[in-house]
Amino acid sequence: MSKISDDDYATHMASIVADGFTLDPPGYERLSSWTHMLMHLASARTNFEWVRDHPVELGDMENSLRQQAFFVAGIMAYCRCYASSGSGIPMLDAKKVYEGSDDGKAVHERLLGLRNSFAAHTDESDIIRLTLAVKDEPDRLVIRHLWTMAVPLDEVADFLEAVAHTDHFVTVSLNKYLNRLEKDHGKSITLD
Repeated sequence: MSKISDDDYATHMASIVADGFTLDPPGYERLSSWTHMLMHLASARTNFEWVRDHPVELGDMENSLRQQAFFVAGIMAYCRCYASSGSGIPMLDAKKVYEGSDDGKAVHERLLGLRNSFAAHTDESDIIRLTLAVKDEPDRLVIRHLWTMAVPLDEVADFLEAVAHTDHFVTVSLNKYLNRLEKDHGKSITLD
């Protein structure tokens, strides 16, 4: 099983520590927990951009599966921002994030629907059809398991907007917290 060993982690962080940074200092736990949210949003944005920028090549199974993998990864990363996670990890409330934006709320609901019907669970979905094809020949039956998937490229721009909208909400929330930290410490805070 592969994991990040303490030695690998120390090597990876050595230049940050050499630059004078303290890793996960006490008193910043609440701010640190938002790193999960930022990671998920960066992953969602990058995966949806990949789907947008690399159209599927019909008939190329490897390309189709790669497209599907990036699409699923984008959906899952976005939806993690709105799902309960480990202790202390924030979970966004879509009612607050999309307050006053019915269109945004509809796209958010679409992403949750795709997560629930396609990406995380096996359910009926409007973007995938499973088919069993049977050919009866004189001396045998030929059976094929088939699936047809439509990546909704016409919706990817909306999905990216949902990611950007969520990112903006998170940024505003973090800035409020950073303003409080500035007052508490009597110093300005710079994000690097």
